[in-house]
Amino acid sequence: MDSTAGVDRAGGERIRDTASAGSVVNTAGLAFLDTLHRWVQGGLSGGIEWQDEKRRRLVFVEGDTLLAVQSNLRSESMERVVETGAAADLISATRQVRLRGLFAATTGVILVHPGVEPPSREPVSLALALWEVADALPALDADHYPVAVPSGFGRLRSLPWSSELLQYLQELDGTREVQDVEDFAPEPGPVVSSALAIARLLGAVELSDGAATKASVKRKSAATERTSGFFDGPPTPEASHFALPDDIATEDLEQRLASAANHFEVLGVEWQAPPDTVRRAYVALAANLHPDRWAMAPADVRAGKEQMFDLVRAAWECLGEPKAREAYTRRVIFGELTEEEKAEKQLRAIFEAERLLTLAQRELGSQRYPQASELLRQALEQDPLHPQVRAYSAFATVKLNQGRSSPAVEDAVREVETVAREIPGAEWARVLLGKVRVARGDNAGAQRAFIEALKLNPSNPDATAEMWKLKGQRAEKEAPTGGLFARLFKR
Repeated sequence: MDSTAGVDRAGGERIRDTASAGSVVNTAGLAFLDTLHRWVQGGLSGGIEWQDEKRRRLVFVEGDTLLAVQSNLRSESMERVVETGAAADLISATRQVRLRGLFAATTGVILVHPGVEPPSREPVSLALALWEVADALPALDADHYPVAVPSGFGRLRSLPWSSELLQYLQELDGTREVQDVEDFAPEPGPVVSSALAIARLLGAVELSDGAATKASVKRKSAATERTSGFFDGPPTPEASHFALPDDIATEDLEQRLASAANHFEVLGVEWQAPPDTVRRAYVALAANLHPDRWAMAPADVRAGKEQMFDLVRAAWECLGEPKAREAYTRRVIFGELTEEEKAEKQLRAIFEAERLLTLAQRELGSQRYPQASELLRQALEQDPLHPQVRAYSAFATVKLNQGRSSPAVEDAVREVETVAREIPGAEWARVLLGKVRVARGDNAGAQRAFIEALKLNPSNPDATAEMWKLKGQRAEKEAPTGGLFARLFKR
């Protein structure tokens, strides 16, 4: 007899779920996964076919073994898979391409063919085949309550899951929604989401709407009066009726969190701890401090636990993400500054360098060159690239060694010349270059530098004053001496 599982025939006759060949099951996008789930539950074997006009995909299963996946789509042929270079294992790569296309189908019908054998067998664990394309599986509804089915976990034995994750799934008792289950699992959220989807398909997990939980634990609408499956009986406002969880040393934990200097100390792990250790520490703390666990506590106790939970959650959000953890470790453990801190430090250094430069310019004006040189040395330590600090420091070196020639003086002269070239529009650099040349006895070169400064700013007082000095020196040299008597008694 043809069967349309879960669908009524005309006249209201309910068809039993015995599925004979060629029967139409459903046209919804998730029909294939629904049918696969029922077949696994019933231990059926044969083919499940997706058909959309001339396009076909056919999956052959035998219990918990996937025998073959066929497709007449050219884009899913082995030849096309070879062209894409998808994987070294051609059979596995082709199977993954076809299953992904099947999961994504939104139109068409599903036909079931019980007992039909595939033309050729390419057997693989159904669980492993699903795990290969786990990212394409739809996630479970977040508001359902997963419940473990112990008899179904044997179908998951071929999966490369950690023992912690398997144990965690086996302990699901239907008291937590899917979202909570994912949040507190010993593996990252996407892994757990895929694991739940596969466990559901293979009958290792069933979904409840939470009616049993809601019947035993009344959930109040006010957020401050929530209760959860962690506690028995109805909520009560009296503090005397509230029993603290007995598996957490609350006082020690409060002291540790209050004194924690960083996220590692919040979770109670070393900064070198492997990711699994960090995650286990977070799961243990979060499970004990979750607001639902303390929903029946007095308001002040509840508020304190929520603050502690926020600290733990913030620590995990940082340390649970590899790149964020690496950046945090460099900053907190090794003292590396953030970009914002680096910019702030650089800005403070610039301000300090300019303050020291101002003081040094006063000392230079008073011809106290040693004091000016020391101030400029300190300014260079703050901002080695500051052009004015570089130029005035070089000028101070020249003045300190006036009349002497040394590599340091030559370097200082070149530094002033370099700054003047780097900033073509800086008149102060030309004036400083002119002063350096005067100190070196190059009056002609100094005059050229002062003239360049006056071209940039005809009213520059320093350049004007230096030009008058040069003119006076030249006039004095050109004036007649008047003989020995005039030189002795010149006025």
